[in-house]
Amino acid sequence: MSEVAFINAFETYADAIFRHCTLRTGDRELGKDLMQETFMKTWICITEGTVIENTRAFLYKIANNLIIDHFRRKRRRKEDSLEEMGDHGHELPHSDTLPPEALEQQRIIETIERIEEPYRTAVVMRYIDDLQPREIAEALDISPNVVSVRIARGMKKIQIILGIDE
Repeated sequence: MSEVAFINAFETYADAIFRHCTLRTGDRELGKDLMQETFMKTWICITEGTVIENTRAFLYKIANNLIIDHFRRKRRRKEDSLEEMGDHGHELPHSDTLPPEALEQQRIIETIERIEEPYRTAVVMRYIDDLQPREIAEALDISPNVVSVRIARGMKKIQIILGIDE
């Protein structure tokens, strides 16, 4: 991929990668950071000679790996932090102090977060990021059939959570 192609990819996909990262993390600033890191890692891969056949799928693959890494680090820090807060007598924030817009966004994120990870990722990539099953399959290193099954099962689980009958 040339420098011009990379710049075109950034202009074409930066907003979508940002939205994907923001939705998956629930944090706008973190989403921006992860989007930027996605493109930095992509540039490094290009300069090292990596051949990218499907730019969109490649970007989502890097973004998803960064999101997974973030949550792994966050889980470790949270466990340590909660122990320290409890040791020092601090109280945790309550959800009733959030503004209404944040509560609605939190409800949507919580609904999506309630479904298991493989289904959640497939649903977000299909309906939020508007990727085709073959692109999702390439980004996740699984078959398109597995992607379709995960999307269908994920949507079924969301319907159950929301109490929607078919």
